[in-house]
Amino acid sequence: MNSEYVKYRAVDFLSQILPRPFAYWVGLRMADWFYQHDNRGRHAVMSNLRHILEYKGVHPSEETLERLSQQTFRNFGKYVVDFFRFTQMSRRQVDRVVSIEHQEYISDAAVLGRGVLTVTAHFGSWEIGGLVISALGYPLNVVTLQQTDRRINDLFQSRRKMRGLKVIPLGSAAIGTIKALKKGEFVALLADRDYSQHRDLVQFFGKTARFPRGPATLCIKTGAVLLPGFLLRQPDDTFLLRMHKPIEAENRSISDIQAMICRILEKEIGENPTQWYIFEEFWNGE
Repeated sequence: MNSEYVKYRAVDFLSQILPRPFAYWVGLRMADWFYQHDNRGRHAVMSNLRHILEYKGVHPSEETLERLSQQTFRNFGKYVVDFFRFTQMSRRQVDRVVSIEHQEYISDAAVLGRGVLTVTAHFGSWEIGGLVISALGYPLNVVTLQQTDRRINDLFQSRRKMRGLKVIPLGSAAIGTIKALKKGEFVALLADRDYSQHRDLVQFFGKTARFPRGPATLCIKTGAVLLPGFLLRQPDDTFLLRMHKPIEAENRSISDIQAMICRILEKEIGENPTQWYIFEEFWNGE
C-alpha cells in the first residue's frame, strides 16, 4: 500500500478525533520529520525564502533561513490538519474563528452577476478559505489538480465535496469554469503555479517566473470579476480572510492583469513568507 496514502489517512483520522491542539501537535511532529528528511524540499524552501528576503533588501543568515524554512514546514503541517478537520463550517463558526478584512469586496463582486473568479495561491489556508466563502452563502467551485494516486485524489476530493464545494478538474477547467461563471457563481483559482504548456514569464519579486494566464484570460473573455483573497493563519490559530479590491477587465490586456495579480501576491507573500507552500525552487532560470 502506498505509504503516502497511509500517512494522509492517518492524519485524516487523527485530525477528526483529536482536540484541535493535539491534532496540531501531531501535524507539527510530522512536519519536523519531513523538514529533517526532505532535503530537496527543505533546500527549495530556503532558496525561495532567500530570494524573497533579498528582494526586500535583507541578506539572511543561514540560521535565519533554516528557522524560517522549518516554520514553513510547520505551518504546512497545521494546514494539512485543518484540511481534514474542517469538513464543514457554519456562519457561526466563521464568526468565531475567522476575521474578514473588506468583506464588502465579496458582495460588490457578486452583485454584478457576471460570475466571480476568486484568485488565491498556495498560501495561507487556501482550502479553508473556500469553505469560508461557501459558508458566507456564495456557491463556490474549485479548480483542482488531479493527484496521480487515485486513492489520494479520491480522499482529497471527498473532503472538498463534504464542504459543499463543486470540484472542477484542472484538465477540464476552462469549460467547467465558464459554465459556473455563466450561472453567476464563484470559481476559485490558484494563481501562483502554471501547469499549462504556456510559457508566460512575468516579473515576480524582481525576477522572471512562469505564471498561469488562465485567470486573466477568463476575466477578459467572460467579463467575470477577479477577486483576490487569502486566508492567513494568525499567531493564535484563528484566521484572517483578507480580500482585495475586485479587478475588472475594462481595457486591460492579459499581461496587465497578470502583473496586477503578481503585485498583490508579492505584497501578501512578502509579509508572510512562511505561509507560502512551494516546496520546489520557484525561480529556476526559465
